[in-house]
Amino acid sequence: LSSGINAEYGGPDVRHELEVQISESALEDRFDELKLRVRWPLKLAEDTLLYLTQIEIEDERESNSRCLAGEYINFKNMKNDARDRRRSAEYQNLPPVNCGSEGQECAQFRCEIDRLDRGKVVRFRFMARLWESTLYNKGDINVTSFVEVESVAQQDMVFGPEGKSAMKSQFYPSSATRRNYLWIIIGSIIAGIFLLILLIIILWKLGFFKRKAPPPVMAERVEEDGVAG
Repeated sequence: LSSGINAEYGGPDVRHELEVQISESALEDRFDELKLRVRWPLKLAEDTLLYLTQIEIEDERESNSRCLAGEYINFKNMKNDARDRRRSAEYQNLPPVNCGSEGQECAQFRCEIDRLDRGKVVRFRFMARLWESTLYNKGDINVTSFVEVESVAQQDMVFGPEGKSAMKSQFYPSSATRRNYLWIIIGSIIAGIFLLILLIIILWKLGFFKRKAPPPVMAERVEEDGVAG
């Protein structure tokens, strides 16, 4: 059994929230067996983007509403309070990830509402983590999840624009990730050399490098008279 990835993964929390209710212009006062087709920005190319951790449902009627997204929820078995520390290399601008656009690759799953009455609201909260390493050293990016409502019981029912919803988030990578550390290193070296030169000049002015002549040694010649015998 896998114990899950360690606490070096995951990023800040992201929440997309959707409210489903009958609009004032609708002729019907009740809908049965509604299906929500959800397109979720799970990945950017081959890298994880919005890592889905949980789906919360708040149903005022307490009916049997649910989401069938088990294969996408915490699919890496990430532990709580984990944070992503991995880093990629090259800085580049990123195109928007819009799951409402045709041709955009997104994770797809469905949510279901057994019954929806006028004046009642069903709320879906899609909880996720931004996978930071995917955006590290890259530009800003707009991310959009998309939901479309369909009627299972009334298949000929067309909801039109009111039956579609886009939930958007915009992410701004930290300015620290864009910093060129090479110039910081070069600047530190230059500053160190300058301080060393300044210290040498100060010591030279104080006479630290002047050599002192040794004191003269006075030697006297001693003549000894020898006695020959």
